[in-house]
Amino acid sequence: LSRRGGVAGTGTMSGEGEVGPMGALVQKAVAGRRSGAELFVVPSAQSVNDLAAARSAAGPGVEIVPVATLEEAVAALAARGGTPVEQG
Repeated sequence: LSRRGGVAGTGTMSGEGEVGPMGALVQKAVAGRRSGAELFVVPSAQSVNDLAAARSAAGPGVEIVPVATLEEAVAALAARGGTPVEQG
């Protein structure tokens, strides 16, 4: 998918497409904002406190969307105006 506007994402991913938690979420949210991201896809396994701190640090111009799987990440992009990219 492609999407107008910056997109950032972070987390670990298993071979089955499951997105896992990681550290330094606040710092990554700030880096996403500074790079122009309007959407930041993060692991849903992060704690409520981590997500709240990241949202505060990123500010109102960055939507933080927690996801548990690669499929959910793709769906989040599609729901926010992402369009399929032709392969080949």
